[in-house]
Amino acid sequence: MGERVHRVVFEPDGRTLFVPDGQTILEAAQRAGVHLNAPCGGKGTCSGCRVIIPHDPPPPTETCLRELSGEEIRRHLRLACQVRVRGDMRVVIPEETRLGDQRILTEGVARAVPLAPNVRKVAVHLPSPSVQDQRADGERLLDGLADEGLADLRLDVKVIRELPARLRDLEFHPAAVVIGRDVVHLDRATSADACYGIAFDVGTTTLVGYLVDLTTGRQAAVASRANPQAAYGDDVIARIEFCGRQRDGARTLHGLVVGALNEIIAEVCRKAAIRPSVIYEATVVGNTTMNHLLLRLPVEGIARAPFVAASASAHEVPSKDLGLRMHPRGRVYTAPLIASFVGADTVGVILATGLHEDDRLRLAIDIGTNGEIVLGTRSRLLACSTAAGPAFEGARIRYGMRAATGAIDRVDLEGERLALHTIDDAPPVGLCGTGLIDAVAALLEAGIVSRSGLMRGGAGAAAVTEPRPSESGAVAPALAQRVVGADGETGFILAGADETQTGHPVLLTQRDVREVQLAKGAIAAGIVMMLEEFGARVQDVQEVLLAGAFGNYLRPERALAIGLLPPLPTARVRFVGNAAGAGARMLLASRGLRRVADDLSRGVEHVELSQRPEFQARFAEAMFFPVPGP
Repeated sequence: MGERVHRVVFEPDGRTLFVPDGQTILEAAQRAGVHLNAPCGGKGTCSGCRVIIPHDPPPPTETCLRELSGEEIRRHLRLACQVRVRGDMRVVIPEETRLGDQRILTEGVARAVPLAPNVRKVAVHLPSPSVQDQRADGERLLDGLADEGLADLRLDVKVIRELPARLRDLEFHPAAVVIGRDVVHLDRATSADACYGIAFDVGTTTLVGYLVDLTTGRQAAVASRANPQAAYGDDVIARIEFCGRQRDGARTLHGLVVGALNEIIAEVCRKAAIRPSVIYEATVVGNTTMNHLLLRLPVEGIARAPFVAASASAHEVPSKDLGLRMHPRGRVYTAPLIASFVGADTVGVILATGLHEDDRLRLAIDIGTNGEIVLGTRSRLLACSTAAGPAFEGARIRYGMRAATGAIDRVDLEGERLALHTIDDAPPVGLCGTGLIDAVAALLEAGIVSRSGLMRGGAGAAAVTEPRPSESGAVAPALAQRVVGADGETGFILAGADETQTGHPVLLTQRDVREVQLAKGAIAAGIVMMLEEFGARVQDVQEVLLAGAFGNYLRPERALAIGLLPPLPTARVRFVGNAAGAGARMLLASRGLRRVADDLSRGVEHVELSQRPEFQARFAEAMFFPVPGP
């Protein structure tokens, strides 16, 4: 008897899939190419994969009862990772559950570097063979290139096999494509100016590609995508665990990221009106796990003590080997890594900001699921990674979402009135990372959240004396009315049901505040530990550089208000945008910088916080919020 299958229809897409009995809705959605928000990778701990089963929903599991509100259960919401398909069903995916388009930062600070790419395309005029000149075709080509200043080159046997016919077809007037020391292709001389490379920032959450004209150094086009691997978990640990659980897990994640990078290549080629075959090199920066998944290297050792990567070196791989649709003999350069949780993206940040060339003490922070921190001067650089968790990506927050249309991204107090701003000025759907920090900062200012993180009105809150009340001696009535009970915990209504796209209110809950404390506490404690290791005080830091999409949209005064950043004047805080991507472009434009990157990967001192017993004490202290200013 064959395996039972059931028909599942995903709405509003109308996509239909026949699903084996017992498979979860999340697994079925992944097979159907319907990407759901599943930050925890399907463990049932984040409540991100909420779906609606409008007809005959299965009874809620214990996990659903724990993660969903009573009202959500009554509205037939379930967690896709918890519901196993036992019959035909229709599944409605709410807007906040979809991994749709999000605001992706592509630009960042970059320093000018002399144009000296690893790829050169040189037109040469070669004398035709004769009885008097019987040089072999290969030597004839190499001699002609040497006359153009390109000496000590090599010819691959694959090129030599086609060389005689190719030279005569081109009438001994080819444009030779040279990558490093290797001649990889002969093109028509008229195409000598068609020489491009692409720089990739392969992030856990987003992917960005920059098309660069290697004859001029001009950026010709840029494109970005959400990383489709996020359907298998928002953080690298979830993805490593997926690779361990599934026999073909690593192959699946490799295929997803390569597919998305190929989409980026196709898009930038359309924008620049070029053929993918004139892209001869790609440079890649990314964290260690993203690097290993792209290169198909084992990732299991990254996540368990003693946290050892398979390789920290730079690698040069044929593009065909990775499946990238550029020139089939093109090369992919992956920048070197610093440690298992401090990757090539951090090397890119250092290169782009010039941290390694400055006498001032500067601090660079890339705030994400893993917050990478670099501190130092030209004479000494320290780097560490802190497990901040995905709260600042909107994950594990009751109404959290990515920075997409409808996400609340700014919250301000205007007297007793709460003022919200959403991305694209759309009706609210949920709360993204910057809105989350703003909301907590506003409630601290209003006296609704205490220094210890307790929300006024919650269990035990009557005894709290820490919140700073308004001048009347109590929380402003208009704000106090927004504090409600929400399935056994306290919540603050940011947007009422009549204001939102979804028809349900957007709340900031007590548990959300705790998630913020965990995330900001990890980063703040990491900064303290780095300063102690360096032997410096907070006031010695001359500049704080915020890298990445989240840091770019963060308001420094709000970050200071919750203690995410060290207590310094806001004038010392500078946004550097996607500095990792800028570093990837620099490595594409200047082959000499690759030696600098190698030196940085070996010379930056990695501080392993998890092995420092004092880190837990610093972390516990950093969980508290600062005393609100006057």
